[in-house]
Amino acid sequence: MINLALSAISGILTGLSFNFDFLSFLAWFSLLPFIYAINKSISKKILPCAIVFGLAYYLTAIFWIGNVTKLGLVLLAGYLCLYAVIFSYSARYFLRKNFAIITIPALWVLLEFVKENIWCGFGWANLGYCQYKNLYLIQSADLFGVKLISFFIVMANVLLWEAVSKRKFLFRKIIFTVLILSAGFSYSFIRLNNLAEASLIKLSVVQPNIPQELKWEESCQPDIIEKLGKLALKTDKDSLVIFPEAAWPLIVCDSDTVLLGDFIKNTNRDVLIGTITSEEGDFYNAALLFDKTGQPQGIYRKVRLVPFGEYVPLRKFLGFVSVINSIGDTSRGKELKVFSYQGKEFCVLICFEDIFPLFVANYAKKAQFLINITNDAWFNGEPEASQHLGIMVFRAIENRISIARCANTGISGWVSYKGEIHTLKSDGEEVSTDGVLNFNLPLNEKRSLYNKWKDIFVLLCVLALGLAVIPQKSNK
Repeated sequence: MINLALSAISGILTGLSFNFDFLSFLAWFSLLPFIYAINKSISKKILPCAIVFGLAYYLTAIFWIGNVTKLGLVLLAGYLCLYAVIFSYSARYFLRKNFAIITIPALWVLLEFVKENIWCGFGWANLGYCQYKNLYLIQSADLFGVKLISFFIVMANVLLWEAVSKRKFLFRKIIFTVLILSAGFSYSFIRLNNLAEASLIKLSVVQPNIPQELKWEESCQPDIIEKLGKLALKTDKDSLVIFPEAAWPLIVCDSDTVLLGDFIKNTNRDVLIGTITSEEGDFYNAALLFDKTGQPQGIYRKVRLVPFGEYVPLRKFLGFVSVINSIGDTSRGKELKVFSYQGKEFCVLICFEDIFPLFVANYAKKAQFLINITNDAWFNGEPEASQHLGIMVFRAIENRISIARCANTGISGWVSYKGEIHTLKSDGEEVSTDGVLNFNLPLNEKRSLYNKWKDIFVLLCVLALGLAVIPQKSNK
C-alpha cells in the first residue's frame, strides 16, 4: 500500500505543476516517490503503481476535459496510463543498470515523442511544458525542443532518487547533473541577450468572448455579428485584424463569401477570421483572409482535427458515436497554406494544432510569423487556457518564430520568438473577457537548429537506451 500511496502522491504533485504557475517547481522532485515505488515493488506490483500514478497525473493535469466529456476524460486518462505502465517496467530495468541518470530521462523523452505522434497524438502535459515561464532555462528548446526540458527535469528526479535510495553522497553524479543544468541556463542567458529582431508587423487580435452555448444559436447570430463589428472598429485601421476560430456564426457555404465579405468591407480593415465552411457537402474548420474591400485572399482548412470533437477515429467501427461539436463530422484539410500580408508570409494554426512540434516546425519553415486562432470556451477557463498558452511558448522558442494568438474565450495576445508573453487583459482578467489588443509583432528571420533537425534529440535518446542494454563484458 505504501508504494501505491507514493505513486498517487507523485502523480498529483506532477499534475499540479501544470495547473498553477507558482507550483511548476514541483516537477523537479515530484517523480521521486514514483521512481522509489517502482524500484521497491516486485514485478507483479508494478502495474497497479503505474496505473495509480498515470491516473493521478493526468486526471490532475487535464481534469478540465471533463467539462466537455467525462467519459472522454476517463478513456483518455486510461489510454495515457499505458505510457506510465511502459515507463514503469522499463525504468525498473534501467534503474538496476549503470547510467540511470541518463537512461531514465531518455526513456521518458522517447515515450513523450511516441505519445504525441502515434495515432491521433496527444502531447498535452508533456513534462517540459510546465516550465514555460522559466525563460532562463527553456531557451535551449531551440536546440532539441521541449523534450530537452523534460530530460532535465527527469534527470534531476533520478539524481534525487539515487541520493535517497543509496543514502550516500553521489559527488560525480551531482557534479554531472549540475554541469548539464548549468549549461542549459548559460545557453539560455546567452541566447536571450543575442537574439535581434529583423522587423515588425502590425496586428490586432479580437477576443469576443461568446459563450459556447450561444455560438450556433440562430437567434443569437445578429447580436454576435454586431459585437464582432463593434470590436473590429476598435482595432487599428492599418493592422491585420484577427478573429478567433469559428468566430463567424454562420456556415459559409460552397465558397459563397458575399455576406461575410460585406461584413469585412464595413470594417474597412484587412481581416483573418475563423469560419466553418461547407464545400460539396463537407464541413471544414477554416481560416479565411480578406482584404479591406471584402475580397477573399486565401483559405486554410484545418489539418489536425480534434478526435471526438471534430471527427470520430475509426468511424467504420464507431458509427454509433457522435462528435461533440454542433456541426457534425468535420473533414480534414489536405495542405498547408501560406498567406501573404504586407510582403510578409504567415501560416495559421487552428485550435490545438500548435501542440504538435513537428507539424508546427514544417509551417514555421515556410513563414515569417504564425497565427493561432482558437476557441477555448469549451473548457471553462483555467488551467486549460494557461496550459495551451504554455505549449505555444515552446513552439515559438523551438522555431525562433513569433506567434500571435486569438481566442474566443481563452488567452489572446502574442509570444515573441524569445518566449516572451504579452496578453490581452481587461480589469486584470485574461480569459473570460472581451476586448481588442493592438501590437507590433517582432519578426525573426533566422530559424533554429530544432526547426532544421527537429526531434533528432529523440534519436540520441534511443541511442543511449540501446547502448545501455548491450551486455557489458566482465573483467576477470
